[in-house]
Amino acid sequence: MSTQLLQGEKIAKRILEDVRKQAQGKQLKLAVIQVGKNAVSETYIQRKQKVAKEIGVGFELFYFPEDISQTKATEQIQTVAQDSDVSGVIVQLPLPKALNTQQVLDSIPLSKDVDVLSSQSFGLFALGQSPILPPTVQAVSLLLQEYKIGARGKNVVVVGAGRLVGLPLTIWLMREKAAVTILQETAKDMTFFTTCADIVISGVGKQQLIKKDMIKRGAVVIDAGTSVEGGKLRGDVDFPNVAKKAGWITPMPGGVGPLTVACLLKNLVVLGQKDRNK
Repeated sequence: MSTQLLQGEKIAKRILEDVRKQAQGKQLKLAVIQVGKNAVSETYIQRKQKVAKEIGVGFELFYFPEDISQTKATEQIQTVAQDSDVSGVIVQLPLPKALNTQQVLDSIPLSKDVDVLSSQSFGLFALGQSPILPPTVQAVSLLLQEYKIGARGKNVVVVGAGRLVGLPLTIWLMREKAAVTILQETAKDMTFFTTCADIVISGVGKQQLIKKDMIKRGAVVIDAGTSVEGGKLRGDVDFPNVAKKAGWITPMPGGVGPLTVACLLKNLVVLGQKDRNK
């Protein structure tokens, strides 16, 4: 069988059209907090700003210096979140190593946590009680749904255990009754696990991590990792070679990335509506 591309961009366009209609007249605004400089972060922030503008959602970037203290970062995020004009708040990861990432994320109130990263909102998601899904989880779920790929009973390997990709996806996949193995990029014998997988999802941010000899023929390969080289976004998967062997594969760009941004803005609408209904 020929390899089929899992094109997230076309799904994203449909979602954004719905979000644009729902956002009309509601004065929604997304606040993005960036701490220090990071090439991948800046690329994603620019994408979010561009898409928000296209669908009529307000956007404001708050830049904090890399040497900001833990206390100051938390206080300033709380100040941003308390603004009644702000509908959703995200803290762009990764943060400088000197900061306690989870404590920073926990300063985002539940009602405005569109990324589902605070302890409270992530806990509700883990228990199946959140009104929204983490954007990357939504993106992968919609890709599998669009291309009629079921996760139930499948052997799935998730590479990377980060809060944005690996950890929430593992929780969701277990809820979907998949057999899930989660690996760190430093795992020994990674190929042993990935060659047994029906679905491989990588979210490490390391170029050329997933190679052709690491997957079985006909596998589903989802690249949710991002790094920057020469000003261009790169994924974790050796796409030209892996595509020769996979049954389904996400392109880079045009796969998970644009769909994740669309799902983030969908969450903004959902939380904005929920807040108004109180």
